[in-house]
Amino acid sequence: MDDDHTDDRSGRWQIGQFAELVGLSIPQLRRYDRLRLLEPDGREAQSGYRYYTRGQTGAARAIALLRSLDMPIADIRRILAGTSDTERRQLFRDHRARLEARLDEVRRLLEAVDALTQEDHMTVDAPTDLTTWLHLMPKLPVTDMDRSVAYYQEALGLHLAWRTADGNLAALASGEIEMLLLAAWASDSPPPPQSAYVYVEDPDALCAEYQQAGADIADPVASRPYGMRDFVVRDPDGHRFTLGRGEQRLREVADQYGLTPETISVNPPWLQPRGRS
Repeated sequence: MDDDHTDDRSGRWQIGQFAELVGLSIPQLRRYDRLRLLEPDGREAQSGYRYYTRGQTGAARAIALLRSLDMPIADIRRILAGTSDTERRQLFRDHRARLEARLDEVRRLLEAVDALTQEDHMTVDAPTDLTTWLHLMPKLPVTDMDRSVAYYQEALGLHLAWRTADGNLAALASGEIEMLLLAAWASDSPPPPQSAYVYVEDPDALCAEYQQAGADIADPVASRPYGMRDFVVRDPDGHRFTLGRGEQRLREVADQYGLTPETISVNPPWLQPRGRS
C-alpha cells in the first residue's frame, strides 16, 4: 500500500508530506517506524496511512542530522530519550573518535598510495602463492533488498559499501568483513537460511547495542560448552550470525578431554561429557 498521501489539516501530515518537511525519505521513515525510533502518531483506520504531527518534527530533524553524520542508531536513541548534557557530549566525543579512526586509516592508505606513485617500479620479494584464499565474502539471498540493507545498517551497524544500479546486488561491510546481499527472484519457496560465525571483541556489549537498535536476537549472549561466549542474531530472511569470542573456559574444556585448545572447533560433534554415547 502506498501511503504517500498529503493531508491539508494543520499540524498533521501523512508520510510523503512529513518526509519532505523534515528532510528524510519515505523509506527512512518506514525503517525508523519498524525500529521504533520514530513511530507515526497514528494511522487512518480504513487506509492505514501513517500520520505524523507537529510535535514530531524536532525529533525527525534531529534524526536526519545525526544520521547524516553517520551516528549509530543506538546513540541516536539515547539522545532522543533525553540524556544529560554530559552524557550527550560524551556520545559525540565517542563518535568523533570513531570518525577520526576511520580518517586515520584513510590517511594511512593515501600515504601508501603516494609512496607507490614515487616508485619507478614495484618489486616483489617473494613469489605470490596464487592458490591462497585472500578473502571470504558470504553471499546471502534476500527477498526484500531495501528491507535487508536497512536492517544491516540500522540494527547491526554495518555500512553500505556499494549497490548496483538495478538494486539487486549490494555489499555491506564491518571492519575487514564484507558480505553480499543478492535479491532472490520469485520462486515457489523462499531462499534457505544461511549461518556464519563472526569473531568480535565484546559480545556482551555488542548484544546489548543490537538489542537497543531493534535487532532480532535469536539466542542471548551466554558462555557455551565449547569454550566461546557468544549470541545469535537473525536477519529478516532468517539468516543467522553467531557473534562471539573465546574465553578462559576453552582451556578448561580442553583439559577435561585431554586435548589442546587449538584442536577444539566450534561445537564439534565429539564434544560430549564422558560416559555418554
